[in-house]
Amino acid sequence: MVSRFKMSQPYTREQILDELKTLSPNWHSPIDLGFGINTCPRKQRRFARRLKLLKIPADLKGLRVLDMGTWDGFFAFEMERRGAEVFVIDMWDESAFKQFDFVRKIKQSRIQSEKMDALDVTPERLGQFDLILCAGLLYHLRYPLATLEAIRRICRGQLILETVGMVPFVHGSFPMMAFFPGDDEAIRTGRPWGISGAATTSWVVEALHTAGFDRCEVVFEPPCRLWKRMVALVRNRPQGGRLIVHAFVA
Repeated sequence: MVSRFKMSQPYTREQILDELKTLSPNWHSPIDLGFGINTCPRKQRRFARRLKLLKIPADLKGLRVLDMGTWDGFFAFEMERRGAEVFVIDMWDESAFKQFDFVRKIKQSRIQSEKMDALDVTPERLGQFDLILCAGLLYHLRYPLATLEAIRRICRGQLILETVGMVPFVHGSFPMMAFFPGDDEAIRTGRPWGISGAATTSWVVEALHTAGFDRCEVVFEPPCRLWKRMVALVRNRPQGGRLIVHAFVA
């Protein structure tokens, strides 16, 4: 379900609507601003499903949580509603950060933020976290394994990783990953990178263990895999779908 953050702020419906007009209308996620206002109503069912599939703990009271690649903050605000102390990072452009900061103000949120590349997280810079959410980020990265190693160094509990799983015609259980040079290079060259840095489930699990996580649990794999395998055969290229893995520090 979409965020149900209880608002106790002084803004009126008219003030919220007026300020919304000053921001980009292109919101990534459906954030509930109260008074029946939602930033992207057409995506409510999609994000409600994502929230259910991620299996984020219902009670986060007393936990320090990091949301990596938060963008406009949908999951971050939901985790704060569940009681967490939340820190977020992203490489926002100016428009996206204004959206996030607007919601933070409207909700009177205490979420802390820093513009930072995922590869640059360190215990010295951020400390450690009980729960880390990395949703829709890994397949954008130039150095995914190195990033997982960096994440492990700041994780003292659980990582919830959502990424694009690769569905090839054959060898789906083999630990392989599509080449992807990172968003900046892909955009600069204008090449059709397709499913980006998608990886087989085996690659993700093996990479998490190699990064230092003690236990992994695959909670969701790309659906319709048999059909996608047939499509991969006909088109001579792997297909993709969402993959969710929970990784734990002993």
